[in-house]
Amino acid sequence: MSTRTVPVIDLSGYLARSPGAEAIAVAEVRDALERVGFFSIVGHGVDWAEVEAIYGLAARYHRLPEEAKLAHAMSATSMGYVALGGARRPGRPHALNAAFFMGRPGSKRNRFPDEAHLPGFEAQVSAYYRRLEGLCTQLLPLYAQAADMPADHFDRFFDPALATLRLTHYPPLDAEEDQWGIDPHSDAGFMTLLPSNPVAGLQIRPEGADWFPVDQEPRSFVVNAGDTLRRWSNDRFRSTMHRAVNAAGIDRYAIPFFFDPRVDTVIECLAGCGEAGRAPRHEPIVYRDYLRAFMGEGYSQLALGVSDRGV
Repeated sequence: MSTRTVPVIDLSGYLARSPGAEAIAVAEVRDALERVGFFSIVGHGVDWAEVEAIYGLAARYHRLPEEAKLAHAMSATSMGYVALGGARRPGRPHALNAAFFMGRPGSKRNRFPDEAHLPGFEAQVSAYYRRLEGLCTQLLPLYAQAADMPADHFDRFFDPALATLRLTHYPPLDAEEDQWGIDPHSDAGFMTLLPSNPVAGLQIRPEGADWFPVDQEPRSFVVNAGDTLRRWSNDRFRSTMHRAVNAAGIDRYAIPFFFDPRVDTVIECLAGCGEAGRAPRHEPIVYRDYLRAFMGEGYSQLALGVSDRGV
């Protein structure tokens, strides 16, 4: 498979409010979402030292003894640790990763490692969560205008957002046939940010194309749309299949950030994405119901629930 890049969008002018920059960014986001469903952002304003620090923290976290991580295991009512083998889709080998999940800082659903095992962990991941939440919020006007809606259209659905930070470990393990670090899938939600990784492993399959590894821009975030945005946009924007594999022979870590609407949000065709004379392609659905089905498929053994408040 040849290595390819996804569209690269420089946000520096938009974030600096340079004249004309917002219209350019809207057009670039629209094009990327309609054609690929993935793009990279540079000029995003995030100090890359913060990203590298979280990569280092992820490595230290996953080196903790297994019993220390299982003491805050993820369950139907709490966020936390999912051990290797915990992510399994029906009829498939388990995914070759272990992961820590956290929701909104301060949420009673969050469970963290004992402070004595990893001092400062909660404070550091919480600060990073807030930083990426802020960046995603800055992107919302671009998404709204790309869908031919007012710039503030999405704001009320993300107040607050249902966002999740995941610290993933892909150990160097031999895979069975058709076994992956993460199975081929499209994301459930609205927007995912994945910082460029020193160890390659992301592969995507845009509609009508073969799988290919993504060559990430240095110090960039790969951004992809999920099924919720695809449904909201009446299939105008793509939710592209992707998977992860660790073929490097060393430990690989990934720190995706999932930015999704409140669980009580009704996902129905945006006025800017309707087709004249045709009914919307999808019935309205409450995001809570879609998310429960998605998580139940990938983590069925946890019988994951989604609270009414999503926090």
